[in-house]
Amino acid sequence: MAFVVSVSRPVARWSAARLLQAQKAQLPSLAGSSLHSLGAMRRCASRRGQRVVYASAGRDIERSALNALPLFNQLVVHNGTVYISGQVTADATKQTTVADQTKSVLDKIDNLLASVNIDKSRILSASIWLSDISTVAEMNKEWEQWLDVQNKPVRATVEAKLVRPELLVEIQVTAALPPRRSEIVATDLAAAAVGPYNQGIRTADGMLFISGCIGLSPKTGDFAGTTIEEQTKQVLANLDAILKAGGAKGPEQIIKTTILLDDMADFATVNTLYSEYFKGSRVPARACFAAKTLPKNALVEIEAIAEV
Repeated sequence: MAFVVSVSRPVARWSAARLLQAQKAQLPSLAGSSLHSLGAMRRCASRRGQRVVYASAGRDIERSALNALPLFNQLVVHNGTVYISGQVTADATKQTTVADQTKSVLDKIDNLLASVNIDKSRILSASIWLSDISTVAEMNKEWEQWLDVQNKPVRATVEAKLVRPELLVEIQVTAALPPRRSEIVATDLAAAAVGPYNQGIRTADGMLFISGCIGLSPKTGDFAGTTIEEQTKQVLANLDAILKAGGAKGPEQIIKTTILLDDMADFATVNTLYSEYFKGSRVPARACFAAKTLPKNALVEIEAIAEV
């Protein structure tokens, strides 16, 4: 059975043998064509160096290495979802402010989205890392100017030490290919978003993306308390409200969570409350780590993905 990799030019059909032959010859006609490969993994590269696609028969995965790096791909598509690696500024020696670096990063994201023929209106979720959380307003200004205000994604923003000291911001996004439509999920039973993003996004095929929740009360907009216990309970209440507003019956439909802690010493306390929330039912995949500073100096933040 053939595996189809779609790119921007008109369709051309290639056998596995012809693909390999063309690759060796580095034929110009390979650049930008659509490829239909049979059999084992085949690597097809544009002569212009703009796009590299890895296609595997029988698997609905496309790995596109626009501006490829040695350790990972810049973009992977699976089951209609586009996963883009964390992006940093193109030139930190020239772009030395958070505003300039944010613009550069967003330009790179635009280019990667365009490589699969979509734009920022299709973004489902975003994770933003700042070297200094006090620069969030400067970053948000550029983000809001760039954002499609009718299609804001879910989002989490934290302070973290980035891979090089001159880097001030890194942004990673996940997007949906057409015809996978998405809709905004919002509820007054959870604390309002504290930035230009939505509480949740639900896709037509039942994936629910929930923004990072912190321990703010939906009634007052203030933290539910100053202890890790109080804030964790409120975080889980906020997450649960968004989960149910998105059509889920309960936490058993969560498939992935990410927990961010202000202090890893709180790990055991958060784990106890987290376990109580799931009540011994199927628990999701999870990542948990300490972040240098969470939004509003929160003690804990949890984001989630569910299948509804």
